[in-house]
Amino acid sequence: MGLINSQLANSELVMISFPILRSEIDNLLEEPLTMGERDSVLGFTIDSETSKDLDDALWIEPNPAGVVISVHIADVTALIPIESQLEKQALLRVETRYLASHNKPMFPRELSEDKLSLLENQPRWTITIRITLDESANIKETELLSTHLTSLKRFSYETADRTLNDPSQPLFQVLRYCELWAQKLAWKRQNRGAFGQSTIAGVTLDEEGKLIEPPLYHSQQIIQEFMVLANTAVARLAEEHQLPILYRNHTASAIAPESKLLIETLTTLGMPELVRQKLQSWLNPATYSPAVIGHFALCLPAYTHFTSPIRRVADYVNHRILKAVFIEEKQSPYPVEELTAIAQHINEKRQEVKEKRDEHFREQRLVKTVNVLNKKDTIPGLSDKEFSQILKDSLKVAKIDKLVPEAKKRLENRTLKPSDLYYLVFGDYQNPDNRTLIKDELLNYLEEQPALATQILQIASTIGQTTVDYIEKTTASGQFAFWTVFEGKTTSKPSIASNKQTAKHQSNRYWLQGKLEETLDNPTHIDERELDDQPIEETVIANPSMVTEEPLDLSNLPSEAINNPIAYLHTTLQRLKLKKPAYMYNQVNTQWHCCCQVQWLDEILIETEALGQTKKEGKAEASLKAIIALENDVIEAIEDAEN
Repeated sequence: MGLINSQLANSELVMISFPILRSEIDNLLEEPLTMGERDSVLGFTIDSETSKDLDDALWIEPNPAGVVISVHIADVTALIPIESQLEKQALLRVETRYLASHNKPMFPRELSEDKLSLLENQPRWTITIRITLDESANIKETELLSTHLTSLKRFSYETADRTLNDPSQPLFQVLRYCELWAQKLAWKRQNRGAFGQSTIAGVTLDEEGKLIEPPLYHSQQIIQEFMVLANTAVARLAEEHQLPILYRNHTASAIAPESKLLIETLTTLGMPELVRQKLQSWLNPATYSPAVIGHFALCLPAYTHFTSPIRRVADYVNHRILKAVFIEEKQSPYPVEELTAIAQHINEKRQEVKEKRDEHFREQRLVKTVNVLNKKDTIPGLSDKEFSQILKDSLKVAKIDKLVPEAKKRLENRTLKPSDLYYLVFGDYQNPDNRTLIKDELLNYLEEQPALATQILQIASTIGQTTVDYIEKTTASGQFAFWTVFEGKTTSKPSIASNKQTAKHQSNRYWLQGKLEETLDNPTHIDERELDDQPIEETVIANPSMVTEEPLDLSNLPSEAINNPIAYLHTTLQRLKLKKPAYMYNQVNTQWHCCCQVQWLDEILIETEALGQTKKEGKAEASLKAIIALENDVIEAIEDAEN
């Protein structure tokens, strides 16, 4: 394999065209597949409707202690001769590239879409990863077997979903069992703190924490979970034997929080743009290496890629190593230094392709933006998503003045996203009058929804890699007073409210108003005269009868909620990944008035009030009302949103 190492080091090596490889391709196409001593296995494939290179198939077998999941992978290395031109070509190409209208395969189409592909009813050589799980989805044993498969069925995601809902279909029970265990695997991964391959606050992430389109089909989860399981099992097997392979390592930057805190933070952000910005600053790109570092997003000590040898050369190389060691009982065909060179080449090639792809899409977007801005009559017809993108990209080619009339209309209709509002506040205008044109409507919007002001400043701080700070004081009556400090500026006037979060939202709104009106000042010039306000008792409930004390319907509540509502509410919110409840108290005559607030994504989701002879009694009654509201109206809505 030294030849491969020397070729990868040669930066002037020219890509070989597939026609030159004609003789090798023809020989492989003519070679019959003899099953020999390979064991026959059962399995089926699930891929997108347009997929033609089918790498992997599945099977599942229940047992009294758990389950055995078999992932059958096309045995590409058994067909591609070692050190052949086809292998060298794959090492240079690194992976199949998927473009908008076509793909550029790593292996020639005659192979990748036929002889190597696990087509329905066609006999194929495979490597089977046989994984035994206990009832808690822990890996108990991993075997690698040399097998042959004739795929029972070629499912698309759509047809697999239809079968999942049709008991009359032949593979219905098998697919339902796969779905059950896919859910178990997902729950187990998320419980250990993984955020890769998950949906958090409505935002879907791939295995490395990059934002992707949410899955449309249930069967996509089956494939995702079983592939992660197979890759994990193989990496664990190699790591236990201290075997150098191409591990897939993923690390976090020094400023990233630990994974569970990271998930909590992403949940509170709630918006794709904020989540994307945060993750970009927290996560390093995943890379291949013979050294085991671990996978941060999946929260695993070892991970690799093994399930796509037709499409990724890293998987192909790993097949050669693992087959040699665990099936043929030979030494690895790659010395560590050669494996290191291959890993470096793959990492560099993938980064190069990514940069070219990103640059291509940037150029396409900017050309579209220029065309739209030059044809203003097309602006009203833009979808919400298109308008957001044009608004963002307009700042790279011009000012945003030409978008102001349409932005004003969409402001009035309340269809702009927080990221759009950020660009309207912080964007550059050729004519200052255009900023003035949208100012009043924008401030009206923020007054209606104060939490938007906080979201806009969160976006600004994330993009600017800085923080939003506050000057916090208390008024004479015990209310909260805030001045927002951002970009070294603040307002002279504080925001004052009895609730801390409300005061912060209002303070952020004042700051944005100051930004739009150019009245922000140095934090040393704040005006504290408003802190000397009237006692709070004069502005709150003066009569206990103002709090409605109708009999509560406790029939659907568990006994622990009735007996200890404060603890039960805390536990329920923790399960829903919501913040702890906020409690506020005022003494009204001889009683205590308690207000309980539950927040979701910085919005007040539930607010209840109660009176008690003591603080604790008022707190317990307000908590009980919040539990009833959660059970009746909220829990199902939150769980639907997260799913």
